[in-house]
Amino acid sequence: MDFISKTMKIKPRVLLIYTQRMVRGRTFEMIENLGILTLAAQLNAHGFEAKAYTGITTDVMKTIERMKDDLFAVCFYCDFDNQSALASMIHHLKRHHNFYIVLGGPQTLHMTEKDLETYQADVILKGEGEEILLEWLNGKVQGKQIIVPGEIRAQEKVNYVYLNDFSKYILPRDEDVLDYEEKPLLSVITARGCPHRCAFCFEGGNSKKLRMRPVEDVLNEIELRLKNSHRPRYVFFTDDTLTTSLPRLKKLLTGLKALRKRYDFVWFCEGHPGFLARNPELIREMMDSGMVRMQIGMESGVEEVLSAYGKQAGPEDIEKVVEICYRERLPQLTGNYIIGGAFETEKTLEVTAQTALKLLDLAPGLLDLSTTFIMPLPGTQIYNHPENYRIVLEDRDYITSLEDFPVNHTYDLSLPEVCMERSRFITKVSHKMKEQFEKGFIPKVRIKQDFKLALRYGIAGGYFKFIYVKNKRLFHYYSKLIEYEGLLKEWDQLDEEERYTWVPQRIPDFSMIDLKALSQTEFECLRISGRYTVREMAEKLNLSSENMKNLLTKMSESYLILFSHTT
Repeated sequence: MDFISKTMKIKPRVLLIYTQRMVRGRTFEMIENLGILTLAAQLNAHGFEAKAYTGITTDVMKTIERMKDDLFAVCFYCDFDNQSALASMIHHLKRHHNFYIVLGGPQTLHMTEKDLETYQADVILKGEGEEILLEWLNGKVQGKQIIVPGEIRAQEKVNYVYLNDFSKYILPRDEDVLDYEEKPLLSVITARGCPHRCAFCFEGGNSKKLRMRPVEDVLNEIELRLKNSHRPRYVFFTDDTLTTSLPRLKKLLTGLKALRKRYDFVWFCEGHPGFLARNPELIREMMDSGMVRMQIGMESGVEEVLSAYGKQAGPEDIEKVVEICYRERLPQLTGNYIIGGAFETEKTLEVTAQTALKLLDLAPGLLDLSTTFIMPLPGTQIYNHPENYRIVLEDRDYITSLEDFPVNHTYDLSLPEVCMERSRFITKVSHKMKEQFEKGFIPKVRIKQDFKLALRYGIAGGYFKFIYVKNKRLFHYYSKLIEYEGLLKEWDQLDEEERYTWVPQRIPDFSMIDLKALSQTEFECLRISGRYTVREMAEKLNLSSENMKNLLTKMSESYLILFSHTT
């Protein structure tokens, strides 16, 4: 193309983009797209100036317009969620701009030559792009007409390009994110592909094989990125195969434990409930190396449904993992239930709802439960043979939903019924969580853990987001406790001597307190707090040692006071 200047040819500027439709605050914005970040690292190591950008479609278009005069190429990551949005965006960009447009990503696995017309990109590359994207862009810089592996061309069969040896590629760098500002979350992937074949999962339904990165490479990447960090980090393992190999996992845990002696971080992973139920001791080992949040596949409370999905785990495995995690005091365990999935009826949904409520009863304050609808992902068993699961796919291309309304229903439930059942399920779970908090079933140590994870590492679980932050007094109490950790203590943290010599401090403003609910003694305690030690305050209030202890215990449990060493 004649528009390419000599300057751009010396160090061509490339923008790699992952975008979805216009709903702010969705998970994809918070979790870095490691695919485009890894590609940016390869390009930057070979003479390009590449940046990775993730955002909603409107922000992406504004960003491209701002950079348009300097761009050599824009590379879009295409998945099932954003395919229609990308088609429209690329059509517009090709009409108004001259830079090259490349389409890649997992959705290309099922693309053919007809998609050349659908998307109108300069090229569609099928496969993992560390080598083929660099080769294609280099060809354009040199003005050569080359064909690279995985490039879709008319009347030619093209195979998806899979890579096996990841060690030879440059590690992803946070600074390759466009307009990078450090956030708590740090995403890491340890493997590609999946050995399981769950009926609803794109990875399991399409991947050739599981390809694991060497543990040493994973740890080196984490350490490199932590070295460049200026705050505590939340390492987020994005692949769902971390608990596949026991020896490999143990080696990784040993390395993570060593890293935590030098860096302040905690971590999340997905765990397979069947694997963990067979190796229960692993949960403690994972926690000892920094795991504070884990996700397990729940999907349904019905054994037959889980079997149909190919989960290789039953409700009893899930229940066992929940019990172990609660006993070992894992701060957060999250799970997802599919509403309107295989063989779904009102009866199966009721069983699933009761199963979820039972799990909440077993572990107050632990579980962060979510729901989803079946996504008809290409290549999966449900997509290929929905009739085998008594499912009707009304919108195979997922054009009509932003994950807020189903695009399929079952033989027994209509689309509106599936949607309403999801709402009912969420309501039941929400009411149970609120009841647990209001009746004092959630241990204070768990509440404090959730606040520390949210305020220090940016990990906001379900109880925190939907219950704790809505209680102003509670929020103020734990925010102060964590902000002044060590300088402020709770009553049950004080030793016997400190219970006489430390100073009670009123934490919430009087505006946050129902004064009518206080006794005169409680009010006086709050009024003169911050001036006297516990022993001195007992004298002022004319209370015996035992009565003073009872008063402070009650007020501490009501989130009214903390204690400091001095006035």
